[in-house]
Amino acid sequence: MVRKIKDEYYLNRSETIDYLTSAYKLKWCMTRWENGKIRITFEGSDRQRGNVKFDAYKCSKSNIVRLRKFDMDRYFLSEY
Repeated sequence: MVRKIKDEYYLNRSETIDYLTSAYKLKWCMTRWENGKIRITFEGSDRQRGNVKFDAYKCSKSNIVRLRKFDMDRYFLSEY
């Protein structure tokens, strides 16, 4: 479930995939843990592939790693 902490939204990895494929019309999207960050690899509707790394956040009282929605929107709005 999407977490809202201090007016910021944080998504777990499966929520991130669902969000990006629907909001930015990606054909596919996958995540991978890499050196303390999460790499998102994707293919857009224009058949161009890309990948980007985002900082991973761990919310208090939870073992789930999350991504900040603002960071993803900033990247994908500038690209797509």
